[in-house]
Amino acid sequence: MNDINQFDVCIIGAGVAGGVLAAYLGKHGLRVAVVEKSLAEQERMIGELLQPGGVIKLHELGLEHLLDELDAQQIEGYGLFMQGDNFKITYPVYKGKTITGKGLRNGKFVQRIRQQILDMPGVTVIEGTVKELQESNRRVTGVKYLAKGSEEEQHISAGLTVVCDGMFSAFRGQLSGAEKKVSSYFLGMILKDCNLPYKNHGHVIVAKPSPCLIYPISSSETRILIDFPGNEAPRKSVELTTYLTEIIAPQLPLQIQPSFMIAIAEGKFKVMPNHLIPAKPFRKTGVAMIGDSLNMRHPLTGGGMTAAFSDILNLGKRLLAIENFADTGPIDEAVQKFYASRHKQNATINILADALYGVMQNEDLKTACYDYLKSGGKHALEPIAILSAISRDEQLLLRHFFAVAFYGVGGIIKPFPTRTKVGRSYKMLKAAVDIVQPLVMNEHPGLFTRSVFRMAGVVF
Repeated sequence: MNDINQFDVCIIGAGVAGGVLAAYLGKHGLRVAVVEKSLAEQERMIGELLQPGGVIKLHELGLEHLLDELDAQQIEGYGLFMQGDNFKITYPVYKGKTITGKGLRNGKFVQRIRQQILDMPGVTVIEGTVKELQESNRRVTGVKYLAKGSEEEQHISAGLTVVCDGMFSAFRGQLSGAEKKVSSYFLGMILKDCNLPYKNHGHVIVAKPSPCLIYPISSSETRILIDFPGNEAPRKSVELTTYLTEIIAPQLPLQIQPSFMIAIAEGKFKVMPNHLIPAKPFRKTGVAMIGDSLNMRHPLTGGGMTAAFSDILNLGKRLLAIENFADTGPIDEAVQKFYASRHKQNATINILADALYGVMQNEDLKTACYDYLKSGGKHALEPIAILSAISRDEQLLLRHFFAVAFYGVGGIIKPFPTRTKVGRSYKMLKAAVDIVQPLVMNEHPGLFTRSVFRMAGVVF
């Protein structure tokens, strides 16, 4: 591999996923090329909450130092708010230690990652646009790209090309059978010097018609994300300002409202579609996908970076075991095993994100979930372990999901059942099955789980 255009791995995209993958492979001696459309710092409102499970994975990658010098804020758990009531849940202990999450500015984090790979002798970072995947005998052998400021296409050859070009991936259609679905939109604002009710906690406002998520991202900045259900993005207008002022603001904790009203007056809104993209890659040789280009879930639970770091460790370890990247057999085997095994790590992250969002759209389930978590004990500690990605136990997640639904049934039929209450309970249980069944099926469940959900489908 003496050709200056020949690398072990070529990565398309230097965002969080592509950058961390390059850093991990580069520090272990692989020759890596990274092509990124723009190396300028971006202002984004996603990828700003890293759950404890993601912090653990970053530590296992040997890259936990990337969280330093960012003014990142510790996240110790969640506060939940609903109709004037509130309580908090603290993250569980992991292996005898309290692991906190991180709230941070996405743009600052990405630039720190990029500086790391720019300083690595084995990593070549190119600012440019990948125009197409190179193929030979139906195998991807690299990319053709146009460097920034150049009019002449160039090429990179690599044993493996990894696509990490994000939610609007230019190559997903060639490499995946997933159907992208927009479940809602987040409107994001930065609240300055906001006084949070629970310091160093994420805050979930179980509002009507849809939830709000609030968490610190620096020592002076707090991110608020307001959900807008449906497939129509909110647009800056007098009607939007009125909605935020008269509908959303009164549902926020009193301490937050002053900063929120100032942010509305400044009008610096950003809007992002919330996608559901199940991982359904084609097994095309010479290429793999990770990050948002492969798999997305609703960002309500902040699981995106954790899922990406889990995938990087999974695929990265397999690639580091390859002795010769000119030998295609071991590369193909590594990618195949990665795709076959990744669901075991990420199923709980994916299922919980969209299941919880579905629960928030159903009044009975929403109330049941809030009351269930507030009851404490295992009802709170085990779900927060799953949310934080410290636990990846899919069966534990499903037990608690349906326990919430039956807890809601108890709340409906008290003090005694009536035909109306029974009918309402049935509708709620049916809604629970309808919410979670397709999400579980996206994650390659075992025979027993598939059989249970088929039976549930018959009953409901």
